[in-house]
Amino acid sequence: MSVLVAIIGLLVLVLIHELGHFSAAKATGMRALRFYLGFPPAIAKRTWRGTEYGIGAIPLGGFVKIPGMLRPESGDLYEVEDALGKAREIDAVAATRLAAELADVQRSLDQCRYDDARAAGHRLAAEVEAVEGLSPVERRRVLRSLSRLDENLDPGAYWRCPRMRRLIVIAAGPAVNVVACFLILTAVALYGLPVATPVVQSVIAKSPAAKTGLQAGDRVVTVNGRHAGVNGIRDAIAGSKGGRVALVVVRDGHRLALRTERSEVIDGAYRLGFQFGTVNRPYSVTHAPTFAASEMWSLTSGTVRALADVVTPHGRSQLHSTVGIVRVSAQAEEAGATDYLVLLAFISLSLAIFNLLPFLPLDGGHILMVVLERIRGRMVSRAVFERVSVLGIMLMALLFVVGLQNDLSSILNTQPH
Repeated sequence: MSVLVAIIGLLVLVLIHELGHFSAAKATGMRALRFYLGFPPAIAKRTWRGTEYGIGAIPLGGFVKIPGMLRPESGDLYEVEDALGKAREIDAVAATRLAAELADVQRSLDQCRYDDARAAGHRLAAEVEAVEGLSPVERRRVLRSLSRLDENLDPGAYWRCPRMRRLIVIAAGPAVNVVACFLILTAVALYGLPVATPVVQSVIAKSPAAKTGLQAGDRVVTVNGRHAGVNGIRDAIAGSKGGRVALVVVRDGHRLALRTERSEVIDGAYRLGFQFGTVNRPYSVTHAPTFAASEMWSLTSGTVRALADVVTPHGRSQLHSTVGIVRVSAQAEEAGATDYLVLLAFISLSLAIFNLLPFLPLDGGHILMVVLERIRGRMVSRAVFERVSVLGIMLMALLFVVGLQNDLSSILNTQPH
């Protein structure tokens, strides 16, 4: 059940990311063809004001389809050329007319007369629908290709919109994840964060703590003769490195010196084997946002340092895939709602940071292309755009493989032997 909750949380974060792009597109007048909860095939769908809204059968977050992420070129009509070239049943007059219309579309695209190309595409589509001698399969294939071209030539298509509008739409996805992180952390802080107290909550059976006589409900006041808070007690025990640790506690109002025992390695560190209790400490309305902002800054700076360190073996060992994220989220959900929500907030911020990396097809790559366009005074060529996209996809695939390898190794190493 905890794994299911973890997966749902991750999918919700992906969904609100796409919702950010979609809302910004609608608000700025950019065309959005589809917005889905999940991925097709559609369980239910409805078209309203030029957008198809649907619920997909594959529950992988959601997606928004904005046409024209790439500038159309005459080569995009290869399916039309292929289908019409193979249609031997069309009479010569109709074939000549279709070829002339197709050439008009391609010529207009090559000359950057995009409105003329769109009008010529409409004429060609009408001819294809009326012509005889074209099989139903090929007719659908040609009309589908012309429909895609028409969408990509729409005045509201991404590439035809002003630079500022494109920046707003692209940046809206990561921005929503940042806002979600801030709101979750603020809400958690207002509700209250668990803070450890020096009161013992539980003692591991047969551990050094149990041998000292430590009991649940004892309040630890000194360790090795020194007064310390929770962190000081933990540091003193860990720093003993197997040496003797003397505890003084208050039990039922009486101060007791417990039997001295040596610390042991428990879960990778020197411990005595007991757990401190926690209390819920809420933040005030004024301090909760400050706490959220501080935590977000710490995570952002730490993530940037980790990304800069990814070329080192240690840095690569810290990479995680979706498998690792779900696993850690499930563990946090088992620990409690507060831990789970804090982790969900951090994942939301991490998604935003990752998507802002300057690699296509990530949002940061699209932002970089807009910035380069502003500097150069013209769009980056489509050939360059596609080559850079391939490199970005290869890089992301490599990072995913390394992260998945780390996650699988971690899972295998924690299996009982």
